[in-house]
Amino acid sequence: MKRVFSLFILLLVFTAFSQSPENDDLNYKQAIEWLNSKLNYIYYDDVGEKWWNNTFYANEEKIITIKHIASDRPNTANISDKDYTIRTFRIQDIDPKSLKIQDVEESRGRIVKGKMLELRTFGYKDLIHKKINNRRGSSTSFLFLSFPEILNDSLENYANVVKEKFEEAILASTKVYSNKDETDVDLVFNILTGNFLSESKKIWHSEMVQKNLLKIDIGDEIIRYLGYDEQKNSFYLLTIQMGVYDTQPLKFHGDQQISLRKDSTDIFQFKTHNWFNYNGERFFRN
Repeated sequence: MKRVFSLFILLLVFTAFSQSPENDDLNYKQAIEWLNSKLNYIYYDDVGEKWWNNTFYANEEKIITIKHIASDRPNTANISDKDYTIRTFRIQDIDPKSLKIQDVEESRGRIVKGKMLELRTFGYKDLIHKKINNRRGSSTSFLFLSFPEILNDSLENYANVVKEKFEEAILASTKVYSNKDETDVDLVFNILTGNFLSESKKIWHSEMVQKNLLKIDIGDEIIRYLGYDEQKNSFYLLTIQMGVYDTQPLKFHGDQQISLRKDSTDIFQFKTHNWFNYNGERFFRN
């Protein structure tokens, strides 16, 4: 029953978002404010006999900073003899499908008995940057957050709620970053190229077959090509099914949210470099 309930909650998280950038901004702000209020806490490792201070901060660029401070006393403000690790990452780089909660039966350093939340980046890229005592450490593709038993007792399913709020924040992070010399055409093709997986487990594979022409395979009987016509300065989607050709002209829109639109309908909506909507279905980089 718990698993069914969890899947129901996850479904609500994934389907509750409007396509409006304004609503995305509001959902992101509310999720981040909740995380900021709940991910600043102190706990004790009785095996290593250390106090751990966990802090969370998100800036306006949607870069997350999580700091772990270890010391002999719970109040670290005036303690010089302390160790700390700082991890920074863009929330858009975290794969919402990667978020998992595990039971921890035995304390090991920072990860103490209770619950642990695992976060990983899209494609396991080393995009979580680390500093240890102000010295740059190696970047990683993963991050673990520890929730001791006392926290889970104070708020039922504490770790689960944190997981859901992270999912909400990730899905509402709609800002797409373009490289310095990247055109709108390059940006569209760069986002859509590669392997993706939809919420219904539909596999998307696409590759550039020539300049301004992307071949798309979604595992059905339809052959798809997304192209860009330089003379007409417009995109088009070519579909071939049972020998029948159909071409849809698509207009690029990039005022509030980047999309490729037919008439007044968004065929593609680009959320980040790692996920997009195609005909209303979400695809995440795999």
